[in-house]
Amino acid sequence: MTGCTLGDFVAELRKIAATTPDPTAVISRVRPLALRLAREGDWLRPEHYRCDAAQGFGVHLLHEEPDHTLAVFAVAWLPGRGAPPHDHGTWAVVAGVDSRVDDVARRRRYQG
Repeated sequence: MTGCTLGDFVAELRKIAATTPDPTAVISRVRPLALRLAREGDWLRPEHYRCDAAQGFGVHLLHEEPDHTLAVFAVAWLPGRGAPPHDHGTWAVVAGVDSRVDDVARRRRYQG
């Protein structure tokens, strides 16, 4: 990635997704790019910090491909709040910008 702009990040994500079929390998390649973008921060705007008080978080779409195969979000949480367990249905990379991110991996248990 030559720069740390959101556009550069998206261009690199497209390349990685097109050439890397294994989700684990995708995550390994995207992780350093996401950390670099998070450190740069020039793309971050005040509105990306807005949260819904009732939910405790705000989700801001930064980019989405027309065919919905790639999306980049800025997600903000109010202090002490989080999201319940959920399934994105795909791979995801999370990088904290202004504070720590505690991401807990959970496994479903079969209850049949």
